[in-house]
Amino acid sequence: MNMAHLPPWTPLRALTTFSTGPWAMVTLAAEILAIIWYLKAVHTLGQTKSRHWPLYRTLCFIGGIFSVALAWQSSIAPYAGKTFIDHVMQHVLLMLIAPILLALSSPVTLMMQTSKRGTKIKTLKFFSNKAWQAIAHPFPANLGNYGIMYWFFLAGGIIPAMSHPAFMDFVNILFLFFGCLVWWPLLSIDWIGRKRFSYPARLVLSALGMPFDSFLSIALLGGAAHNSVDPQLYSLANTHAGASVFWILTGLITSIMMIGIAIQWSTREKSVNTRVDRMRSKGIYIGGSSVVGWDKEVQASSDGTIVVPWANEQSG
Repeated sequence: MNMAHLPPWTPLRALTTFSTGPWAMVTLAAEILAIIWYLKAVHTLGQTKSRHWPLYRTLCFIGGIFSVALAWQSSIAPYAGKTFIDHVMQHVLLMLIAPILLALSSPVTLMMQTSKRGTKIKTLKFFSNKAWQAIAHPFPANLGNYGIMYWFFLAGGIIPAMSHPAFMDFVNILFLFFGCLVWWPLLSIDWIGRKRFSYPARLVLSALGMPFDSFLSIALLGGAAHNSVDPQLYSLANTHAGASVFWILTGLITSIMMIGIAIQWSTREKSVNTRVDRMRSKGIYIGGSSVVGWDKEVQASSDGTIVVPWANEQSG
């Protein structure tokens, strides 16, 4: 990743410059294979299982992979070492945009519906592993996500990372990994070892990062940014410009996701109410705390009472 000889950034160069290093080529191959697998799985689901997979999920998966490609194969990758705005854009793509789109595409659910039994069992064992469940808990997931971000931008981590390309690639993987851990439980129908959060909890967790993003941006813009984050690569003015872009993008994207979660909540409530009204119109009694429309099968007993399988399960 030789940035020293890059010509000054222009819109034309941004469209015609690509990263062609070993890491870019390896990840490009992985991205292509991922899209091929997803499209093949969707085709299999429709042809052999006679099940419909929503088109928007397919588009989200392609968009998520494309976001990763923008971060690692487009001009953003080489120019990340020349302009701080490009560097910020790379991290926003890996930490926010790609994880959000990939979560909405629900690839784990698709895989569980189209793979062989052995693969399903291995997948369930992996997500049931206590070590994985500990990592996937919201606290360590958010700690990893924002901890590495603060270390990178405020504690000088950017300097050794940008000096060692392999280390920078590893840091970018961590940004993507923890971004997925943060957003997957909030947006995806996939089961990844954690119980689904209620919609109020999802709103709280999605808003949790906004103060951290804002504090980081303010620190880069003022208090802690008396010097550039990396004086050898970026000027102080360039650091400030990148921090402004980061603040705007993170706030905008997070706000849009919170609105989306609120819409999901409203849609879910309407669906449940419609189902309850339909059952009541048929003379079926909806008793006590039974919730119609839960993920598991809800059945009516012979006397018309709704039986909710999870009602007597032990909570954990």
